[in-house]
Amino acid sequence: MGIQTWLIFLGVVAMTLIIWDGGRRKRKSRAAGSATPGSGASACIARQGLLPVAAMNEPVNGTESAGAKSVARSGAEGSRIGVATRVSGKLIADEPVMIKGVIEGSVVAKDHHVRVTMSGRVASYLEGREISVDGQVAGRLKAGDKVTLRSRARVRGVIEAKRLECLAGASLQGEVAG
Repeated sequence: MGIQTWLIFLGVVAMTLIIWDGGRRKRKSRAAGSATPGSGASACIARQGLLPVAAMNEPVNGTESAGAKSVARSGAEGSRIGVATRVSGKLIADEPVMIKGVIEGSVVAKDHHVRVTMSGRVASYLEGREISVDGQVAGRLKAGDKVTLRSRARVRGVIEAKRLECLAGASLQGEVAG
């Protein structure tokens, strides 16, 4: 056998070991996760911050774990629209909103911070107490207090706010109303 054949053989062996080790680690973490108290479905949801704080403090399956603390902060993170998410319609939130995906419609979070990240895109209407844009917005932005256009922001439309902060590199095509 030539050197190329040996290298291919060693590569296949290495890949097989990597895949085997990954499966072993996954099984090990599953076994460790199911042995811990409160690892049911509601505990997974609580770890992701999707349950209200009151529900997280309730015992899981009738058992109370001593010294258990809630993992999620109440209302600190708010709603997130992920990179792979596309929403068509109206989004109304009573908490802060972070947009990493695409929204074709309106976003209303009147008393909260709305953040459009670098990968986020909103077309139509955006309303919040404070609005921070680092992505693309086309339409009307209405802030109760302040709009911040970060360096990668691309905004086309009308901005209504008491204060406007525009960082170097941001692009604004449209009107600003106070």
